[in-house]
Amino acid sequence: MPRLLVIEDELEVLNYLKDYFQLHGMEVFTTSSGEEALSLMESKQPDLVLLDLKLESGISGLEVLRRAKAAKSKAQIVVVTAVDDDAVAELAKNLGAADYITKP
Repeated sequence: MPRLLVIEDELEVLNYLKDYFQLHGMEVFTTSSGEEALSLMESKQPDLVLLDLKLESGISGLEVLRRAKAAKSKAQIVVVTAVDDDAVAELAKNLGAADYITKP
């Protein structure tokens, strides 16, 4: 079963994504904390990570991405954010994001 980690600070979005992907046969883990996200990435070894840039507290989504790639995470990390900024998108891709998707 594919494993997904959703890192999102908006509870409604987090729950929607969790429910949607569970219905489509994925094992889903969730958090709104960057620090917890890094711990889950190590312990649960997800195949895919959906990462928001603005998180509840602590480290940012970009820092999560930077640390995950430095730790040689094998997960594909897709940034899903309301930040519609070409420079930030380019930075995320340079840090190792598989893709950068803006929320409507």
